[in-house]
Amino acid sequence: MAYPRVYFSATQSEAEFLADYEPSLATWADKDGLTLLMRALRNGDPASRVAIATRLLDDGADAGAATESHVNVLHVLLSATAHDFIAEAPLLARLLDEGADINADSGSRWGTPLQTLNRTFKFSDEALAPFYDVLFARPELDVTTPSSKGSSVTESAQAAIRRRAGLLARCHEHTNQHGPH
Repeated sequence: MAYPRVYFSATQSEAEFLADYEPSLATWADKDGLTLLMRALRNGDPASRVAIATRLLDDGADAGAATESHVNVLHVLLSATAHDFIAEAPLLARLLDEGADINADSGSRWGTPLQTLNRTFKFSDEALAPFYDVLFARPELDVTTPSSKGSSVTESAQAAIRRRAGLLARCHEHTNQHGPH
């Protein structure tokens, strides 16, 4: 399968992306299900990531798509190594509003999206607060069911208590408000 030029420019600046982009490509995906939106969410520059992903969503990109290995847009966004959490929080909310599965289990590599975020120890609970605010506002968030990694989000936070006390507290509060799933 030949990759369109925009596949590569999706991880560059917004201007470079727009130079190669046409709206008909918003729904493009490779043979394994990796979408152009997922590719854009891998962009190393948070501002470009938000601008490009927003444009793709505006043009009909599927926020609910997943690869053959069950990785979805949330796994990709939440695993990024550079973030502007405040600027990206509305994008995270939009992805959820448009069908991204908050509880998608991608298997032993990633687990659920929140487990993916939990393992990103580069960021403190305080830094992650804007993303936590978006995720924990969703009553459908499941923090008690074990993923294929063998533990639930709550158990994962408990295992990393020294770095994820804030996440653990939010998990307990969420379970108290919404009950276990």
